[in-house]
Amino acid sequence: MRWKSLFRKKHAITNDLDTPLLRCLNLFDLILLTVSGMIGSGIYVLTGVVAKDQTGPAIILANLLAAFACLFGALCYAEFAARIPRAGSSYIFIYESIGELLAFLVGFTTIVGGMTGLAVSARVWSTYFDALFDNKINSFIVHHIIQWPNAPAPFAKSPDLLAFSVTIFLTLALLIGLRNSKYLTNSLTILNMSALLVIGITGFILGDIHNYQPFAPFGIQNIFRGSSLLLYSYIGFEMATIATEEAKNPSKTVPQATVISLLIVTSLYSLAGASLTYLVPYKDIDSNSAFASAYKQSKWPQIGYIISIAIVCSAGGNLLSGTYGTIRTIYAMSTDGLLPSKLSYVSDGRHVPVIATCLVCVVIALLGTFFDIKDLIGFADISALLSYMGVSIGLLIERYNHQTSYRIILAREEDEDEEEEIFELDNKKDNDTPEIELSNILQVDPFLTRIVRSCCHRCIPLIDKYLSPKTSSVLLLLIFIPNTVILATFVIYIFNQHYLLHVIIVIICIIINLIITFIFCLLKPRKYSKNLLFICPGIPLIPLINITIFIFLMIFQDAHDWLGYIGIIFISIIIYFTYSFWHSKAR
Repeated sequence: MRWKSLFRKKHAITNDLDTPLLRCLNLFDLILLTVSGMIGSGIYVLTGVVAKDQTGPAIILANLLAAFACLFGALCYAEFAARIPRAGSSYIFIYESIGELLAFLVGFTTIVGGMTGLAVSARVWSTYFDALFDNKINSFIVHHIIQWPNAPAPFAKSPDLLAFSVTIFLTLALLIGLRNSKYLTNSLTILNMSALLVIGITGFILGDIHNYQPFAPFGIQNIFRGSSLLLYSYIGFEMATIATEEAKNPSKTVPQATVISLLIVTSLYSLAGASLTYLVPYKDIDSNSAFASAYKQSKWPQIGYIISIAIVCSAGGNLLSGTYGTIRTIYAMSTDGLLPSKLSYVSDGRHVPVIATCLVCVVIALLGTFFDIKDLIGFADISALLSYMGVSIGLLIERYNHQTSYRIILAREEDEDEEEEIFELDNKKDNDTPEIELSNILQVDPFLTRIVRSCCHRCIPLIDKYLSPKTSSVLLLLIFIPNTVILATFVIYIFNQHYLLHVIIVIICIIINLIITFIFCLLKPRKYSKNLLFICPGIPLIPLINITIFIFLMIFQDAHDWLGYIGIIFISIIIYFTYSFWHSKAR
């Protein structure tokens, strides 16, 4: 086994628009699927917690900051989606740009984290649904059907039959095919969006402007802390890239859906948060049921019941789209040979990966029915953040890799008929050119790179001659990432301004990162074709900002979540070296 074999890649030149799945999702469907992946019960809980304890009425600023951070990540996903019409999202993007081992680890942990997170979502849905009936359903199950009060952890004291029922319904909805199940997802998403819009409007009608005083009672620093918490409400913005293989004209619609859906959710979240703090003083917000409690104290208490229904719809839609995403990741890994081929079997009539769908839903049903929420593995957020960081790293490596050629496959929708256009991108011609004129550099390089290279134009020939862009970018990232980990650890846990050594370490880390960014801007990036439908702007700054943000957020995670994640990483490494490495189609 050679070391390089662990980083073998699956190049996009082998991909095309042919797939056993059904390309039935237009731009509207992709937007609603992505919105459904983001809007869950978390927004109804986190908004109240952050507004009461961290930001006050300034929660609108915290929401905008969180959305801004996610937008940078979405831009990286959108460029890969414009190039690669394959299901799998971060897994396939990392496979294409970094290599197989990291792609497998990210894909496998995403699947496990997704299933445990979805089991929690099923129990959350069950709780909110039962609350609509004053908890009579669960009470009936406990007193008249079954319970085991002495059950040891991690098992629940009684089975959650509502969670089991919603998972079975979910299985049936997914098995009938995406063409039909998308109508259920779209309906739930539209209902949920409407509810948030109603909250945003009625809160300003019933509220009082004096509740906005003071606007930022906890200071600017807590606005940033609140923003880091609210960012988890935006996890799922990559859902459209997971559905790439079932999208019409994916190179065009998937990047559009990724960005548009994030803008829609940002608007709804900001409006709802601003409305909540306008409706009631931030000190009086109930952290457990912020919106429902606020409306019960208002002139229109009946809206609280509407909000409870909206939470049930949002949890259901989020559960449906999340399960879909996990299934498609399994399908993508199976088609590449990294998981058993049976998992990629697609039924001819429904165009659904049947075995993968049933497997995922059975696991979710068992976890959601018999396990307690607090004891389910809680590393889903770490897995998502590592995936986002991996895509940003992959985009940087891809942008400075001049050796690989690949093609962009586009499709135009004309009366529902797809016409393929294939454009080959090959950078060998660029490498054969010994000298590059400054005017040509100014035409093809990213904006920040143009500025830095123009300022150092006398050194550019030497830099292009002696610094390999790909090798240099990898080495720079190997310094940037651990340096940022040290910086984040000091800033969050260790930093004490009274200790001069701590201040010096933080300043040195910041200077190192700034130098690395400057060197990145001196490197010659890969030229891109005008036919590519979406290009991530701000290279290399945006991916580097993404990496920094996601590292800081991962450092915030609890130690026991990291222990769980490390355990799953260990299991995934065993699976990779005993099965996936030998069955990979990239061999």
